[in-house]
Amino acid sequence: MKNSTNGISVSRKILALAVIVGLGGLGAYASVSLGINDKTPLASVTSSQHPTHMATAATPATAWGSNPLQLAQANTAAATTPATAQLAEKAPAINSAMNTALANNAVTAQIDMPNDFVPSSAEGTTENSPFARINLDELSSGQRAITLLASNLDAVAQWYGMSSDGLKQLLLSDSTVHIDKKGRLLHIDSGVTAAGDVMNATTTSTTTTTTASTSPFPLDQTFKLHTKTNSTRLLYLNFTGFGKNPAFDLDKAPATFSDAERLLIQKVWLRVAEDYAPFDVDITTEAPGVVTGKIGVMILITPQTNTAGGYAYINAFSTYNPNASPAFCFPNNLANSEKPIAECISHELGHTLGLLHQGSTSTEYYAGQGDGETGWAPIMGVGYYKNLTQWAKGEFTGANNKQDAYAIMLKQGLSPRVDDHGGTIASADAMSSTVANGFNNVSASGIIEVPGDVDMFSFNAGAGTITLKAATAALGGNLDISLQLLDATGKVLATSNDAATLATTLTATLTTSGTYYLSVTGAGKGSPLQTGYSNYGSLGQYSITGTVPIAIAAPASIVLATSATEGKGPFTVSFDASKTETATLKIWSYTWSFGDGSAAVTSTPNVVNATTRHTYTKAGTYEAVLKIIDANGKTNSKSVKITIS
Repeated sequence: MKNSTNGISVSRKILALAVIVGLGGLGAYASVSLGINDKTPLASVTSSQHPTHMATAATPATAWGSNPLQLAQANTAAATTPATAQLAEKAPAINSAMNTALANNAVTAQIDMPNDFVPSSAEGTTENSPFARINLDELSSGQRAITLLASNLDAVAQWYGMSSDGLKQLLLSDSTVHIDKKGRLLHIDSGVTAAGDVMNATTTSTTTTTTASTSPFPLDQTFKLHTKTNSTRLLYLNFTGFGKNPAFDLDKAPATFSDAERLLIQKVWLRVAEDYAPFDVDITTEAPGVVTGKIGVMILITPQTNTAGGYAYINAFSTYNPNASPAFCFPNNLANSEKPIAECISHELGHTLGLLHQGSTSTEYYAGQGDGETGWAPIMGVGYYKNLTQWAKGEFTGANNKQDAYAIMLKQGLSPRVDDHGGTIASADAMSSTVANGFNNVSASGIIEVPGDVDMFSFNAGAGTITLKAATAALGGNLDISLQLLDATGKVLATSNDAATLATTLTATLTTSGTYYLSVTGAGKGSPLQTGYSNYGSLGQYSITGTVPIAIAAPASIVLATSATEGKGPFTVSFDASKTETATLKIWSYTWSFGDGSAAVTSTPNVVNATTRHTYTKAGTYEAVLKIIDANGKTNSKSVKITIS
């Protein structure tokens, strides 16, 4: 059944402001008040059965790829949908409406979290917190929160790494910031109800017509997706319900997850996985079985009867607690659509990692700049209306928050991944290579983990034209890719960074055979002040495919040593050709013939005999011959005379 996983029953009571903007422009603002008795779960909670128990039959791996972080490329036309373009036009009006409504109406909410829940301090500790002694009358924001905190304001501000005036300013300038009854900071964020009809019509029609055979992963794996199972850091995307909070539901059929629902969940997961791809963390849709030693949070994606898009406690990323969810997203207030849900999840998880809103002097949520595939917005602003969303540090004009997102998240315990590829010619990794149809087909993949990271690859090529295509993640790519082609001396022969797209293609003509190098890094675009972005947030997954001319190279030179060349029979001779293989040229096969009529010794797929021994029993002079086949398919041979008396 589509019902809750195991967990304590946590009552969530939310009274939130409704921001409703008509498709033709600004509409009416409606305030919604929900009494305690009005909050009725949308799905009955009667069992803790895991949704994978009703999984559909497994399907083969698809073109999306079977490894979550080695994704093939989806149709790039889907990256910027008509809905995204239409929403982009509405963004300024919607954002203005949000700010006006939030400024002129009191947002009241009651959200229950365990009293012993302690968010981390700005330095990443939970020791000696001030919250145990704080008991306020209500959840509050703005001046009301400042008044209620009273003498506790200094201690709370210090816990979150702010001055007292800094906390006051935050509460007065960002109406989404609240203080709960224990004095803990949280954001209650707006949804996209305003433009829901446009986005919902476009995204749903695409999603529901997609069959199981074209899903990113087999549908029965929807609630078993992981990005990094060996990480001690964990971000659990819970679509299956928790306590009194119902499971994710599109079709008003709460008993099961339909194929369309599973497909949307997979796509949401792919987008969130890309946002957190640079980090040492497991983004998963599977409830953790073992939580000992795990640091992280659960975010619950659940329909609600209020109008908030989601909420999250600041600095909640701490020792994983399976019995509490400090972050929520409400998909029915996010147009039940793939991109808004994913943007909400990444945004709210950012709050749990200590990040505040990226706004400006005129808006609480910055809606971004530019347009098309490279139209940009900060993840911690509002990312619903731009194709490209990235982690940011307030480089746009009028930014009111210049937090270094990576430094903040690092203090909360989220580190970058270990670099997967070296960044120099000396540390370059060889590209995968397959000779077919008269070309050498090369490929590689990786992750740009930190700003300025360079991944270097090597390949052998003959003279002629090469074409190398680099693509970002299949959905929600964050990486604007820049390529450089270098020769063995490090001279740059060609570069490529498409100004209009995140992907890019490098084409060049090589004049000689040899070993060449390809560097991959993240790029910015234009000026981050007004229309572009820097390379700060240009991190994430990429894949490279291409064709290069087959290298015409001389065969490997054989280096052959023997223990002796003469002796009295019976006499055993050891042969050693192990130094024939080099770091840049592998040997596929060795065939040894000893010249005395005995059977030759030949390499097998599992055993490559670079060394061997043979015993000569009769007197005479013999010619021992070694034949090799190298990785370029070239053959060579070398002989040595053995005299037995």
